[in-house]
Amino acid sequence: MAKSTVPERSTIPEERRWNTRHLFKNDKAWHAEREALAASFSTLAALRGTLGNGAEAVLTCLQTLFEANRRLGRLESYAARRNDEDTRVTTYQAMREVIDKVGADLRATSAFIEPQLLALPTKTIRDYIADPRFADYDRYLRELLRQKKHVLSPKEEALLARTSLMQDAGHNTYSAFTGADLTFPRITDEKGREVQLSQALFARYRASADRAVRKRTFDAFFSTFAGFKNTFASLLGAQVNANLIYARARRYDSALEAALDPDEIPVDVYTNMISAVNKHLPKLHRYLALRRDLLGLDSLRYYDLYPPIVEKVRLKFPYDKGCRTLVEAMAPLGSDYARALERGLQPKSGWIDALPNKGKRSGAYMDGSAYDVHPYVLGNYLEDFNSLSMMAHEMGHAMHSYYSNQQQPYPKADYSIFVAEVASTLNEHLLAEHLLAELKGKRRLFLLGEQLEGFRQTFFRQAMFAEFELDVYRLAEAGEAITADALSERYLAVARRYYGHDEGVVTVDDAYGMEWAYIPHFYYNFYVFQYVTGITAATALAEGILAHGAPARDRYIENLLYAGCRAAPIDILAAAGVDLTTTAPYDVAMSVFERTLDQAEAVTAGARGGHAVAS
Repeated sequence: MAKSTVPERSTIPEERRWNTRHLFKNDKAWHAEREALAASFSTLAALRGTLGNGAEAVLTCLQTLFEANRRLGRLESYAARRNDEDTRVTTYQAMREVIDKVGADLRATSAFIEPQLLALPTKTIRDYIADPRFADYDRYLRELLRQKKHVLSPKEEALLARTSLMQDAGHNTYSAFTGADLTFPRITDEKGREVQLSQALFARYRASADRAVRKRTFDAFFSTFAGFKNTFASLLGAQVNANLIYARARRYDSALEAALDPDEIPVDVYTNMISAVNKHLPKLHRYLALRRDLLGLDSLRYYDLYPPIVEKVRLKFPYDKGCRTLVEAMAPLGSDYARALERGLQPKSGWIDALPNKGKRSGAYMDGSAYDVHPYVLGNYLEDFNSLSMMAHEMGHAMHSYYSNQQQPYPKADYSIFVAEVASTLNEHLLAEHLLAELKGKRRLFLLGEQLEGFRQTFFRQAMFAEFELDVYRLAEAGEAITADALSERYLAVARRYYGHDEGVVTVDDAYGMEWAYIPHFYYNFYVFQYVTGITAATALAEGILAHGAPARDRYIENLLYAGCRAAPIDILAAAGVDLTTTAPYDVAMSVFERTLDQAEAVTAGARGGHAVAS
């Protein structure tokens, strides 16, 4: 949508907007509740020193703490939703800043709770966990007890708290440098015009249909990073070493263990993922051979990985049609899910802010933090396949939060990021399967290509990042220096292995070993592997539901969508039907990738045999 055609929010029909009055009637009501919440902190502060007075005192403290957090979540949701409707309105920018400060005050006021609980005898805490009165808080107490060995003395905890801002110094400097100060050269586009390259335009021009433009884009982009290679190595090294120092301070055996432990994820899940993906690299190489052929190239180079393998096809889904299609596609999840989804999609539900307007935040997201209300979904719907896929994804999150909030008490409702992408990606999978049953010819090949690229970029590419990240931390843990040359050498080695450089699948030039400097996720402390586990678990669960029907569906809904954080994320997934401590889910996901590849090759072969690929 061109900027000139983006309407003002006032012209968007009310039924196409979310309803923040479900949170608070108006700004005045919000301010009154904010003041009341802030005033209530004195009640919480008065409980300091009382946690040794028995079960009733502890229960009162936990009830007071979680009630304050519940109220805070609703206040935060209102300020954020109003701000994102039109980011030009300074009133809501100010409200976000104000409520952030209230949140900081709450954290400061409640900082005494965990140290005082951990000072209690272990048996006492276990008695509370077994006490029915603590049923809403048993998971919280179990986690507190489980991580007790990594909690330091009060003085040491205070020292770590005072230095916590230093932990992200590498990332913060990287973000400022790449976002504001890093300047890229000009390149010549497909029409012979000179354009100023940027990070945003890199994503556009690397997908150009003109191969010369793609090469110029890659060379200019990565040579810019190479010009500051020592700076980037220093920034990443600072981030890695900071995370390593904090891991050792908390008595973890490795930085990886420290990063995974808060979600109770075994280290073997990470290393198992890397091994499983490597086993399936020949399938990636087979897809890349198809990509080469469909692009009409004699050989594939690293800058040939992003243009669409077929000319983009316009699949048009006006919003109402898109909603109907989405409900139809989710039929395998059962009638209760379909009814709840349909209610959420209804124009007057207040869940969804679907259409673009001037000043509105870009992209899409779901927020389920208003426990007592309903999820809120922001979109910028443009009536194409990507918009429909976006809605499937975000409504998957929304249904996850809807069911978790409905089935779990507030202290157990907020699910882990490790399982968060499963519900959303599973919905995307069901949507694609639904559409593939209806599409033919070029339209079908286009959608198959989208699925294959999704696997390449989410399954294989993110696994490659995760493997490189682990290698960097192992380098630091061995006491070796993190230099630009060491990083480029390791990145180039893993990229060439994944993309079959030595086998002649994709040529990865030496210069592109600098790509590590471009990836911000390496500052996120072992985050990217969750993209791989997410798509793997979602694909395996979706395939089980499509194959086995109600038993698999009910197992998924009752053990994952209903679960919140009532158990460890890895156990929640296992109960839902996918065990990520084994390679089986990866084999299922790759069977789907191979099936998709078979179908794409069949459509292509039909066209080559003289049967035109009709649109």
